[in-house]
Amino acid sequence: MMRLRPYLKSLANPALCCLSLIIFIFGCSSPIEPTYKEKDLPDAVKKICKEEYNLEVITERTNNTLWIYAPLSKILHKDYGIKEDKIFDEEMMDKLRNILTTMGRVLVSSDRTPEFFAILASDINLGLDYTIIGNVLDIKKSYAGFIPWPEANRRYVMKFEVAPEAIQDTTDKHLKAYDIRLTDFLAEQIAQRITVQFQEESLKKYFKLEKSQGRFSNDRFIFEYSIKEILKPDKKINTFQEILDVVSYCIRTYEFDKFAFAEIKDSLTGDKLILNKEEVYRGSIM
Repeated sequence: MMRLRPYLKSLANPALCCLSLIIFIFGCSSPIEPTYKEKDLPDAVKKICKEEYNLEVITERTNNTLWIYAPLSKILHKDYGIKEDKIFDEEMMDKLRNILTTMGRVLVSSDRTPEFFAILASDINLGLDYTIIGNVLDIKKSYAGFIPWPEANRRYVMKFEVAPEAIQDTTDKHLKAYDIRLTDFLAEQIAQRITVQFQEESLKKYFKLEKSQGRFSNDRFIFEYSIKEILKPDKKINTFQEILDVVSYCIRTYEFDKFAFAEIKDSLTGDKLILNKEEVYRGSIM
């Protein structure tokens, strides 16, 4: 079975290689009259992808999520494993940009929309899955100019994994479409943002983040991380506070209050910080 390189095991970091995939090429801020009915969205996406980009995609709709399946012959760059900065195939990146552009056009021109959309791009030769999950309201706000495009790009949840069942799957047999929950979306987005946070120049020379995971269970956000100190900082850096900054920012940004606690755990030391909702919103360790 194919082994992913360490830097691919957690492609939850849009700053490393994914942001270039998801920059829409137009940022319309003027009102757009609806041209699509909600029931027609799956067919509209398929039609535009085929007629304008010669892309064959399959769409599935659950109660609150529009899924798009794109079977591709290649996902990884030809120099993957040789050059560390070469991850995704350039043609594949263009195809994903076209699908995302199509999604943006259709979603902002619809009378009603689902809460989320998800794109599953599969390498049907090697058996790899690359998933992009987006919140539709985020897309609409970014098109209207309420969210800067760099921030909008950080709000996607991205996953990359080995998927043997994707081999020769041209008909989305291995796609298991489901309703995406906002709680899960937020937990996974925050985990990604933590990864990005520790790629900032102010932190990456001192710390190496090896794991960042987020989930939601029983009214509680749970974030577990593994960070190794590689160089003694000039001044004390509280990693709990750095992570809480990200958690608090995201929760407040989405104005989400349907939770009781947030738990932050260092898997290396076993240290744990548990905060109630008010403390999370305040965003400081007392």
